[in-house]
Amino acid sequence: MKARLQQLAERHAFAVVALALAGLLKRFYSGASPEALRWILLPTSWLTSLGVDTEFAFRAGEGYLSREESVLISPACAGVNFLMVAFVSLVVGFSARFATLPKRSVWLISSAVIAYLTTLLVNALRISLSIALAHLATRYLGLTFQSVHRLLGIFVYLTGLLGLCLTLELWLSSRGWLAGVGAAFGKSQVLLLALGCYAGVTLLIPLLRGAGKSPEYWTHAAPVSVLVVVSAALLFAVGRRNWDDGRHAIRSPEHPERVASEQGAGG
Repeated sequence: MKARLQQLAERHAFAVVALALAGLLKRFYSGASPEALRWILLPTSWLTSLGVDTEFAFRAGEGYLSREESVLISPACAGVNFLMVAFVSLVVGFSARFATLPKRSVWLISSAVIAYLTTLLVNALRISLSIALAHLATRYLGLTFQSVHRLLGIFVYLTGLLGLCLTLELWLSSRGWLAGVGAAFGKSQVLLLALGCYAGVTLLIPLLRGAGKSPEYWTHAAPVSVLVVVSAALLFAVGRRNWDDGRHAIRSPEHPERVASEQGAGG
């Protein structure tokens, strides 16, 4: 029993640490000023300026403003929620693949760096697309600027999150850090975990804090829920299919001999 508890503690310790760090970041972010968020607003505005060929200037108490495009990158646009989701997804989804405490510690730090850099790129892309497409969509589709901005943000964030997890899954697998039986998440499970983290941060936590009283919450929650459910359904469908790309032999209940025969053929 003691050994079992120790094993559970070792397996989930880094997940607890990641959740605690994300909680502290969330608490800091909830009351942070633009000045306190320059560590993420400044590089985001710089990357965005490369994408839309405009300049952003810092305005005290507001954020980074482009007068030419009439766009303000404020604390609400910092992407900190995405940063938290990405960080937790990477730590919880992949840390169990590393057998030793030092390696897991390195992965914890690496996850923070990767999540930060990914947040900068994805958020800059989101803002750039909003600047480039929102006015066109407003003119030709009859949508409001805010609705286009919201839908683009949800799509870009979800795509960026799933793309990040899938890229790391493929990279880690190529280096031999495969998901072990009962010890680590598989590819589909990692992506589902990321979706769960995203839904938890964008929907569940605000709802528990009373955001459900605001119509704005439900306006945002509706498209998020639809995209999360559709993405999860697709992942479930893909995960249930047996696949073989020529390098992997997958045993199925109908063909239990397939692994042995293909390994023999490959030898």
